[in-house]
Amino acid sequence: MRSIETDLREIITEKDALHIDEPMKRHTTFGVGGRADIFIDVSIDELASVMACLRRHEIPVTVVGNGSNLLVSDSGIRGAVLCIGRRINRTEVKKDQDNAMISCQAGALLPRVAMMAADQALSGLEFAAGIPGTIGGAVYMNAGAFGGDMSEIVSSVTTITEDGEIKDYSACQVGFGYRKSIFSEKNEIITGAVLSLRPGDPSEIRERIKSICDKRKKSQPTGARSAGSTFRKAGDGDLISDLTPAWRLIQQAGMKDARVGGALVSPKHSGFVVNDGSATAGDIYQLICAIRERVKEETGVELEPEVKLLGEF
Repeated sequence: MRSIETDLREIITEKDALHIDEPMKRHTTFGVGGRADIFIDVSIDELASVMACLRRHEIPVTVVGNGSNLLVSDSGIRGAVLCIGRRINRTEVKKDQDNAMISCQAGALLPRVAMMAADQALSGLEFAAGIPGTIGGAVYMNAGAFGGDMSEIVSSVTTITEDGEIKDYSACQVGFGYRKSIFSEKNEIITGAVLSLRPGDPSEIRERIKSICDKRKKSQPTGARSAGSTFRKAGDGDLISDLTPAWRLIQQAGMKDARVGGALVSPKHSGFVVNDGSATAGDIYQLICAIRERVKEETGVELEPEVKLLGEF
C-alpha cells in the first residue's frame, strides 16, 4: 500500500508546504501545542485533491487559519491539519458605479485587507485592522471589535465540502450571530468571501484605523502571546449591548491576578489569558478551567471560551 505521504507529495506542488510531525506551537499565537501528524499549507487548486486523498486513507482532518484563536493541546493533533493561509490569500477589489467589493480568499489576513480597503478609499473594515486573523476564520466566528463585526460587511461566502463540491452562500444564509455563523455546524471549509464596503475619504479611513489600533494597544496585551479574548461575553441573545464582558466577571470573582505555571490573566486586560513565554497548553487550559469554576461559584455565570480547543485536554 502506498503511504499517505507519497500520495500527498504527488499532489502538493510546493516542497515546503507539507510537513510530517510538525510542532503546532509554530502555528499558533499562544506559541504552544504539540505536534500534528501531518501539516499541509494547502493551495486552492490542491484543496479538493488533498481532501480526497486524506479521505481515501481515512485520515481525520482539522482546518486552521492563522492560529490566532486556537489552543492546541500538548499532545498535538492526530491526523492532518490543513492550513488555509499564505497559499490561499489572494484579494481583488471590484468597483463599479453602484458597488464596492473586495473579493478575498479565506487565508487573507484581516489587517492586510483592511489596509487594502483604505488604499482604495473603501470604508467598513476599519474595525478589523488590529485583528490578527484570516478572512475565513473571521467569517467562521463573526469576528468583531470596537463596534463592528463581519456580519455588517459580508456579501457572500464560498465553501468546499468534504466531497469537493463548491457551495456559495448569500449573507442572509450565513446565520451570523454573536461570535458565530452556520459554519461551526457544517463540515465545509470556507475558501473565500466577498465583502461589501462603501466609498469614503482615504485620510479619514486611515485615521479611524489608527485610532482603533491605538485603543487596542492601550487597552489590550498586544505584545503578549495570547489568542485574543479568551472568553465570550456572557448572557443570552445576540445583541452585544445586552451581554456582560468576561473581564468584569473575572475581576468580580477575584481572578484578575490568577496564574497557572507560565499562563496568567493579563495585568493589562482581565479578559485575556497570556503565555509569559514558559507556559504549556496544559497551563493555559488549567487556568481557563479555574477561571470558569471561580466565576461560576462567585457570580452564577458560566463563561464560555472564545478560544477554540484542539486535541485532547
